[in-house]
Amino acid sequence: MLDKETFKNAEGKLYGYFRDLNEIGILEIECKDLEDQEESIKLDIKHCNVSVVPDMHMSPSFDERVQTSPTGESVAEKGIIREIEKLEDELEYVERKIRGNRKRIRQLKRNTARLKKVLTIPPMSKEMMNFITYKYKLDKSVDWIANEMYGGVRSTAYRRRGEILEDIVKWERLHDID
Repeated sequence: MLDKETFKNAEGKLYGYFRDLNEIGILEIECKDLEDQEESIKLDIKHCNVSVVPDMHMSPSFDERVQTSPTGESVAEKGIIREIEKLEDELEYVERKIRGNRKRIRQLKRNTARLKKVLTIPPMSKEMMNFITYKYKLDKSVDWIANEMYGGVRSTAYRRRGEILEDIVKWERLHDID
């Protein structure tokens, strides 16, 4: 039988493990979306896929005047350059976001690797894995699990929870995991 503190710590680790796995999944989806955006922005920059509205960037029309500038750039060229610089800024933001997400994914994988070892190396029974999934991943109550798995016998469900947590603590100690 586990003392109260060890019991709470083991349960907290399981809840945290599944929360981290969920966050990894969400971040990987976000990275995929950001990579698609990155590719789209790069194509827009490469093919100069910008539009410049003449009224927005140019002075009022003078039909007979020739436009000159000290740099040799027309107002339209300056407008295109500004639009491309905006795309480059957006690309930099997206790339920075991807790097941040990848860093967080690596950190979460390091955190979950420790408990993943405990949950996968000693082959747990299907019943134990179902219980762990229902309780700690899907956040179902022990009463719900008792109805689903043990024909409504709550005492069996509570006993199984204790046995599962004892096994996990035992395997943690065996693997020398904090």
